[in-house]
Amino acid sequence: MKRVVYIITVMLSVFILSACNSGMVVYDAQPNERVLNGDTWTVMVYMCGGKEESESGVYSDKLREMMKVNYPESVKVIVQTGGSEQWHLNGVYSDYSQRFEVRKDKLYLADQSAPVDMGNYRTLENFISWGKANYKADHYMLILSGEGGGSMHGMCYDELNDGGGLSLEEISYAMSLDGSGLDIVGLDTSLMGSIETGTSLSTYAQYMVASQDIQPSDGWDYEGFLKYLCANPSADAAEVGMMMCNTYYNKCVKNGTEADAAMSLTDMTKLSTLNQAFDGMAGDMLMLTDTIENFAVLSNTLDSIHIYGGASEDEGFSNLIDIGDTAMKMKQYVGNTADVLIDALNDAVVYRVCGSREQNSAGLSVYYPLNKNNDELQEYMKMATGVKYKELLRKICVNCNVTDDAMTSDYTASGAWQAYNADMQTLEYMSILNGNSYELNIAGNMNMFKDVAINVYKADKNGGYVFIGSYGRLNENWDMGIFQDNFDGKMFKLYSKNITPSLIRRYEEYDLYSVPAVINGERRSVRVAYYRDKDKYKVLGSWPYIDGGKVTGHIEKIGFFDNVLPMLRVYDETHQVTEYIVDGSVTRLLRGTGEDGVDSGSYIFEYEMTDIYGQKRRGTPVNAGVTGGKVTFR
Repeated sequence: MKRVVYIITVMLSVFILSACNSGMVVYDAQPNERVLNGDTWTVMVYMCGGKEESESGVYSDKLREMMKVNYPESVKVIVQTGGSEQWHLNGVYSDYSQRFEVRKDKLYLADQSAPVDMGNYRTLENFISWGKANYKADHYMLILSGEGGGSMHGMCYDELNDGGGLSLEEISYAMSLDGSGLDIVGLDTSLMGSIETGTSLSTYAQYMVASQDIQPSDGWDYEGFLKYLCANPSADAAEVGMMMCNTYYNKCVKNGTEADAAMSLTDMTKLSTLNQAFDGMAGDMLMLTDTIENFAVLSNTLDSIHIYGGASEDEGFSNLIDIGDTAMKMKQYVGNTADVLIDALNDAVVYRVCGSREQNSAGLSVYYPLNKNNDELQEYMKMATGVKYKELLRKICVNCNVTDDAMTSDYTASGAWQAYNADMQTLEYMSILNGNSYELNIAGNMNMFKDVAINVYKADKNGGYVFIGSYGRLNENWDMGIFQDNFDGKMFKLYSKNITPSLIRRYEEYDLYSVPAVINGERRSVRVAYYRDKDKYKVLGSWPYIDGGKVTGHIEKIGFFDNVLPMLRVYDETHQVTEYIVDGSVTRLLRGTGEDGVDSGSYIFEYEMTDIYGQKRRGTPVNAGVTGGKVTFR
């Protein structure tokens, strides 16, 4: 049975429905007409709690933060709540769509109706129209708060409506119906700080505040920036946006999560010029697809660019890279178009904050298919405006599912791809045993390859093969195409347990790994950095599992007593993944992370070659036995 709520006017009495730790809900709010003296603000917060609110109450915490501020008449904050099966603040209910005016220690109920789909553009449009009609101001800020997944997957996933969310197209359309005229649009979610997001919304707001990467669980500091706005209502939108970035970063510092923070303030009026500059550089990058040698340079450079979000099969793909880092690393190959892009980016990104592991973050990301076997590119072609960039992506992502339609009908295979296919016809490679050494010989154009490693599998008692990692420290001669194992009996382990790691990125200072795991009953990915100069591994924290591009969680630290169960990928004889298994729980307490001796038993070793198009080939596997850390091939 649904709760029956009686609305009593303030003129008769102030009825306090219920109290909570940091505030109370009061029925009802009557918007006051304000004198518009140039310094009045209305902050509209569209809050879709989703699964995160049901499980941990993080959006209720955001409301509590807002209630810590003493608001003057010049600043009004209104919130619409919904999209969650359970709220953790008394007076906020999942079986109603509710709108509140936030005041010191209180939420004043301003409107209430049957639940509506927070992932529907009409709900957003109605909230904006209602807010602007009832809380007129000189300046408007719209904040969308909810789980997000980047430019291809939108945000605000409504748990009550099958997890559907708002796409960029829907957000843009909702804002267009209202006419908007916003000073600031803020996206309190992960991965939405992209050039595609900004371009989509640029007609309706002057500035955008958004994060490029997955946000730490602490989230935005609503108390901090709202206190600033209340004390400085005459501040211009850029100053307010800078404070939103600063307070977010300072909150991350306070909670020890600043290393992965990346947020920016973007001037939306500059994005047209930025898009032109980016497509100009993409045109020069296209020239590097003419030969295998040039394409190898392009492919290896793109592999080194700073990424955001998920980037492996086990944790999911977000397919986002940094625009500025792309320009900096392509600069020596494309000439002055990179400089033009850097200047345009610096002009558009007014302000940014970034942690120690986000130093290559320049303020905006762009879609790039890290997963070379995906169907997203077809949808991206409909969204993107850059003709040269779309053509470049087609020539890079040769296995992506893109049809020849009006947008890409002029596509022709690159010179590199044609030469690659010709060279593959004559390519030969062979894995051999030479005494107690496992070797790989490649006869062909070595420019086609960018990585060679040995995959190691442990024989499972049920007849499967458990992947426990790749070994890349080989004796190698790239010119001759000769590789020889240099296995020392040790593999990378997490808290002394076997794992199924994926190398996500090889940055200048460290290698970044992702390890699938179940942490306190939830599927997540443990990120680990290997600092090559120190020969040391460091656990960075746990990342949310990305389901179909949707991020339903935040970056979190791993506590000493958190229950961590590494997930191991099991293959059959045809090299198909049959299942994931967990090999016993472990905690951080008294457990190290790094390379450790493999257990005695039977193993399979297998060479794997990765080419410049991201395709993988495997050599003939060999059996091996390990006893006391010593490997014997047979």
